[in-house]
Amino acid sequence: MEKERIQQAYLKAKKYIDTLTVNSPVNVPEAVVADEHRFFTWDNEKRTPSQKPYLFDWSYYNGVVMEGLFDVYEACPEAGGRYLDYVHRYLDAMIVRDSAGNPSLSRNLAGYVDHHGADCYKTAALLVRAAQGEDGYMQICRDLYRDLTDENYVNSTGHIVPKEYTEAALGYNYWHSWANGNPPKYKVWLDGIYMLQPFIAHFAARVGDRRQLELVNGRLSWVAKTLLAPDGMYWHAANSADDMCPYHWTRAMGWYGMAMVDVMEVLPEEYMEERKAALKLFVDGMLRYQKPEGLWTNVADWDTSETNRLETSGTAMIVYTILKGVRHGWLDSSYAEAAVKGFVAMAELKINGDRLDDIYLKATANNTDNYRLPEYYLPDEGKGSGPFIMAYSEIILFQKGCALLK
Repeated sequence: MEKERIQQAYLKAKKYIDTLTVNSPVNVPEAVVADEHRFFTWDNEKRTPSQKPYLFDWSYYNGVVMEGLFDVYEACPEAGGRYLDYVHRYLDAMIVRDSAGNPSLSRNLAGYVDHHGADCYKTAALLVRAAQGEDGYMQICRDLYRDLTDENYVNSTGHIVPKEYTEAALGYNYWHSWANGNPPKYKVWLDGIYMLQPFIAHFAARVGDRRQLELVNGRLSWVAKTLLAPDGMYWHAANSADDMCPYHWTRAMGWYGMAMVDVMEVLPEEYMEERKAALKLFVDGMLRYQKPEGLWTNVADWDTSETNRLETSGTAMIVYTILKGVRHGWLDSSYAEAAVKGFVAMAELKINGDRLDDIYLKATANNTDNYRLPEYYLPDEGKGSGPFIMAYSEIILFQKGCALLK
């Protein structure tokens, strides 16, 4: 693909991202967090429009936007300081301190975190990355890591998460949800892999917990073996190879791809050949279903239609996965062409003015077919804008385009 076209896509993406975040007059982190009546504009899962008692600000769809901005900063630190500042303003707004100065997450904003389920821990991966030495972020990470891994820790509702909500039959993967002690219809979801495993892996690597790194690798291996479908894609959610949600939702597979490459950054070398083989198998399977435009549809193996559109969030995740895999040498460099094509297509076809279009709101994992609802295609939704920013960060690295950030 010609360099000029890639550069134009890059600049269009930068303008969109800056307008959504660092230049936005409404998406001001500390102001949104402080006001129970305000939401980030990418938060389309507002459950109570008039208030947010907790769970709205500490959420994975905010976390992925912020982690994407942190990726942009890391891709070019000398030009990305304002992205880092924006992330810190968000994280600092979530933290309260006791009389002794000890930090913790605000219970008003994240009071559900240790007993609700996998989604509540996604932003913890950002805290690990943002932590410097033994600062307040790291202390919060220790608390969250304890929730998930300490078999003697009783949480705020009287439960021990690693004993009660993981199972050997599930490869020691966590149930996606454990609110009220009730498992969902399908316990293991691909998005749940992404919500938990990168955090656990990065913190375990930071503190030298080899046992947890072994468990993380085993969990990914269970997914690679159990949820792989005959057509080379993966089931969205399952309890076993014979009991699964029957749709190949591109975003679900995208969460899994991102989980793999984020975990691979810190896994011991002894696991890497297995992980590289699984990554290649995953990408090869996904590339069979990339549409001529360069994007993937919402349900990957269905034809493109008004109700199964070329969908932005899943495409962004696949682009990020491939480019990060190529950058680290886990995938051959020839794979980059398809990823760059996908990124350029998103910029050209899905950025319309100040909007990033066709991000699917949600799809169920209980056999209810809500994959065909056109009203679920929304602009800017965090589950898509966040991974789009992540994909953009990989384009920066791929193009060595720091000068364009300035």
